[in-house]
This record gives sequence, structure tokens and C-alpha cells, in this order.
Amino acid sequence: MERGHQPVGRQAIEKMRVKEDARVLDVGCGSGWATRLLAEKAKRGQVVGIDISDEMVRIARESSGGFPNVEFQVASSESLPFAEAQFTHAFSMESLYYYVDVLRALKEIHRVLVAGGAFVTVVDLYQENAPSHHWIETLQVPVHLLSIAQYHSLFRQAGFVNVRDERIHDPTAIPDGYNSTWFKSREEYQTYREAGSLMISGEVGK
Repeated sequence: MERGHQPVGRQAIEKMRVKEDARVLDVGCGSGWATRLLAEKAKRGQVVGIDISDEMVRIARESSGGFPNVEFQVASSESLPFAEAQFTHAFSMESLYYYVDVLRALKEIHRVLVAGGAFVTVVDLYQENAPSHHWIETLQVPVHLLSIAQYHSLFRQAGFVNVRDERIHDPTAIPDGYNSTWFKSREEYQTYREAGSLMISGEVGK
């Protein structure tokens, strides 16, 4: 995950303009690679990574010993164990479509953000990126395949304002002999890369 998504994840985090004293929530943190990138920005703040998997949280903790401004918790995105207005930013990389109740998760994220706070999510599995659709069978877990318009609608229903989307592209070269279980051919992977990763952002009204 870190190797495959970091080129896009870094770009998304740069666009967040996280200040040194920011308080950031990484939702669905996995091994904590994005949490650590965020912690490099919020040097005088705090970054909290949550994941529903206790094994992922264990790995994240073990890999983040050099970051005093980072902590990890086992928690569900649909029932966040935090007070209202606790964070200035929230981030989610490739996890939103796994949640059973996406709207409830978005409402929870909205709840824990301060007025003027921002949430940014990046997803590769979405309606407009056709090559990603067959992942649904490969993943063998329930996921949501939503369109850009549906994501906008869910963000607005959760209370977010200034909802925007953009595509982020991985700049790394594709090897000539590329092959993967995730794509049927190098050409299909090329089409997927051309579609780009979908970044959706929303703000909490002041």
C-alpha cells in the first residue's frame, strides 16, 4: 500500500497545507505511512491514526517510534472516540469505500473537525475509473463503487461545504514488462493511471 500509493498520497497531503501546529486525524491509517507524512508537516501539533485492525495499529506503532507527535488507536470510522472539534484536518487514503455506512463515517469526521477544518480523501475505486471495477471481485470484501457525483452528495449530506474534486496522477514511469494481479494488462494499467486517483475535499462551515 505504501509503495503503490505514496506518490499520490504525498501530492494530496501537500494540497492540504497542514500547518506546524495542526491537529490531524488519519482515518483508516493502515501501517501508518500517511500518518507519518502528516506528522512531518504538523511538527508542533499532533497526528492520530485510527484503523479497525488491531494488527495494522500494532505495525503502525512499531514503525513510528521516531515521531513523538503521533499516536494510533483501534477505532471505527463510524464511531470515532473523539470529542467534537478536536481536529483541524482529517485525511483518508484508499479506505472510504470499505466503510459499511459511508455517510455515517463522513458525519463522524465532520463532527470531530473544528469550524473551518478540512477533510481530504483519496480513492482509486470509483465509477469513472473503469479499470478499477474488477477489484471488487479480487478484494472479496464488501465495498462501495460510487461516482464522483455520489461522493459530492454524501459529503454535502454529512454537512461539508466547498466540496471539490480533482484527479491526482502518479508521475512514476510504468515498466515495460509490467504485470500485476490487479490489472489484466499493461494497457489496462495505463488506462487506470490516466484516469487518476480521485481526491475529494470538503470543509466545515464557520
